[in-house]
Amino acid sequence: MASEQKIELEVGDQEFEFNVNLTAYNKFLNGSSQGVKTQGAHNFLMAVVSDKHKTALKAFLQQPGAPLHLVGAVIEEYQPEFNISVKKSNSGQNK
Repeated sequence: MASEQKIELEVGDQEFEFNVNLTAYNKFLNGSSQGVKTQGAHNFLMAVVSDKHKTALKAFLQQPGAPLHLVGAVIEEYQPEFNISVKKSNSGQNK
């Protein structure tokens, strides 16, 4: 995965283009761990949206739940897929 990725989303009849990079992604995740989810989502989206879509996005984000739904789609597209499996540990079986 490249650390910078262009993500285009279609929401109803609107299109939004986001330019997500690792710095913005990490800043969003670090802020999310502090419990300010809606404002963090709003700030992240406004920081990474293309200039031509800023005004439309700002209006769209005023709708209840919009920041969280939209940030979920952007983050899901940005993150790579991981194939992780946990092997059973033998340490707990010898009691």
